[in-house]
Amino acid sequence: MFWLVLVQKYLVLLLLLFFVFCLIRVHVVRRIPDRSQTTSLVVVNSEIPGIRRGKRWILGRETILGRSERCSVVISDPYVSGRHARVFYQGGRYYITDLGSTNGTILNGQRLTDTKPLKPGAHLQVGRVTLTLEVAAEKKKGCCSLLPFFPGLILAAGAPELYREHLLRPQDLVLWLVLVIILTISTLVAEKKLRSDPLLVYLTGVLIALGIIFIYRTNPYYGMRQSCWAIAGIVLFWLVQLILTEYRHLHNFKYLFMLTSIFFLVMTIFFGTEAGGARSWLALGSFRFQPSEFAKILMVIFLAGYLDENKEILKQGTKKVGRFYVPDWPYLGPLLAACGLAMLLLVFQRDLGMALLFYIVFLLMVYVATGRLSFLMLGLFLFIASAFVMYHSFPHVQERIDIFLNPWTKADSGGYQIIQSLFALASGGIFGLGLGSGFPELIPAVHTDFIFSLIGEELGLLGTLSVIGIYFVLVWRGLSLSLNTPDVFGSLLAFGFSSLLAMQALIIIGGVTKIIPLTGIPLPFLSYGGSSFISNCFLVGMLARIASEREASQERSASPSRMAPGEH
Repeated sequence: MFWLVLVQKYLVLLLLLFFVFCLIRVHVVRRIPDRSQTTSLVVVNSEIPGIRRGKRWILGRETILGRSERCSVVISDPYVSGRHARVFYQGGRYYITDLGSTNGTILNGQRLTDTKPLKPGAHLQVGRVTLTLEVAAEKKKGCCSLLPFFPGLILAAGAPELYREHLLRPQDLVLWLVLVIILTISTLVAEKKLRSDPLLVYLTGVLIALGIIFIYRTNPYYGMRQSCWAIAGIVLFWLVQLILTEYRHLHNFKYLFMLTSIFFLVMTIFFGTEAGGARSWLALGSFRFQPSEFAKILMVIFLAGYLDENKEILKQGTKKVGRFYVPDWPYLGPLLAACGLAMLLLVFQRDLGMALLFYIVFLLMVYVATGRLSFLMLGLFLFIASAFVMYHSFPHVQERIDIFLNPWTKADSGGYQIIQSLFALASGGIFGLGLGSGFPELIPAVHTDFIFSLIGEELGLLGTLSVIGIYFVLVWRGLSLSLNTPDVFGSLLAFGFSSLLAMQALIIIGGVTKIIPLTGIPLPFLSYGGSSFISNCFLVGMLARIASEREASQERSASPSRMAPGEH
């Protein structure tokens, strides 16, 4: 019985570590070049004496087939042009295009008229030689083929211990089972159907599963509500994939998104309710939501569209001031007015954490779009100056700074929360106390701001490092997407959304570990809160949509009109 209880308490940690191990194996180790695994063009049929069946040519990034001795693959056949066809590697796959040859290039019995993907096993006829693309057999995936199942497995693994602790009630088991099935189906569909890398869905699914488990751990009522929000968020993710046929259409409505964001924030000031010291909630009957969580998404879309439209003027400047060129007010003014007003409204709400998030993302997007270091340095100077002003203007800001510097002087009041957080993290050690063995009741608001502390207490250092690693990979995938998206609007969107995820995680994890002063920002997908959860699901859905369209555009790229003409 003892061993069964022990396994139940640490099964979630074991699965989480196994998931991280599989991530490293699949997406790190397998990216290291292996010379024993090559892609080749292999002759399957030949009517030329000098080229026998089974002859192979190893492919590089670009391979030219033709009769000329300067080609990578030389086919001495009068029916083959000097530069006959081109095989190139792009976006994780090989493509074939004809270079204006006299007799054409035949792929699977059809003459090439434009660029086509060259898949393993396809038959390529050049003159009187037929070739096929052959990829050396990869090592079996083994346990790593379970990656799509980890979100559902982790969520299911938490149920026995929570049920034994009477935290998961019998009436909640059906909802729990539905969520396990939805998570599993979602990741499997992502693997099979999405053009984009399904890793985004795997990572988000694991965070959702951990969040549900630990919110149930603190309060079954909150856990049940979060489970409903999780189902709604997953549905929203797939609606983005189905309904938003082209994310570039959002560019046309950038000012509408900006005005909607400002409208939400203004309504919160006049009609909002206060919670946690900030007036950041709107109530519609018994339903409450946090408008700033949606405003941050809308403002990123506005920023991406505006910077895409005016990046050259903002970068070069139109008016000389001293030694510097700065943009005229008609171009710089709307940008500063919109973002400045949004941050000012958040300050009036006393939602300083969200104001900080807005400011950092705004500054980063402007710097990435323009490349002007002067904008970044000016932004940092203004941040320091405004922080100084707010410290001397708002008593609650002074209190938070004082608590950050020395929480022990207020251990029985304002410093109690951060002290208990540090105790929880320290008591977890390397392996944690085990699921259900911590003391979440000692940390106020543990299900929102301090969920990371509870994870550290019950899953230990290994669990917290795994969570940080998942956030790191999620942000890394988003930034990689930004670098590889051809259009500026999509690139800025991906960068802005990735920055939102990164800064939210950094700010709250830094706060609960006393690296920076604590601010009230939810930890994405882990903290309790419907507004935050829904907005972050939309955010990840947009990243997947951008990745999917980038993949489709790569397949349509490199048309024959852009290719060098063949030699005949």
